[in-house]
Amino acid sequence: MNYILMRLIKFVASQSAAEGALPTLYAATAPDARGGGYYGPSGFQEQKGPPGEAAIAPRAKDTEVARRLWDVSAQLTSIAVAFT
Repeated sequence: MNYILMRLIKFVASQSAAEGALPTLYAATAPDARGGGYYGPSGFQEQKGPPGEAAIAPRAKDTEVARRLWDVSAQLTSIAVAFT
């Protein structure tokens, strides 16, 4: 890629580590954060910006995929906790 395109991508879709941590901190500490909510950057296409509520992709709501991920994770970590 050329230099100008790389600078444009960096400007539009990158942020510092501290900025990247803000949505997690927001979800854990903000009085208006909802349980089960999903938070991320609220700027252009949720790529950067201040923390805010973010869209949840339909495939992220697939309970069968979640159950399989839970089972594999429990097996790999030797932790036996039932998926609820």
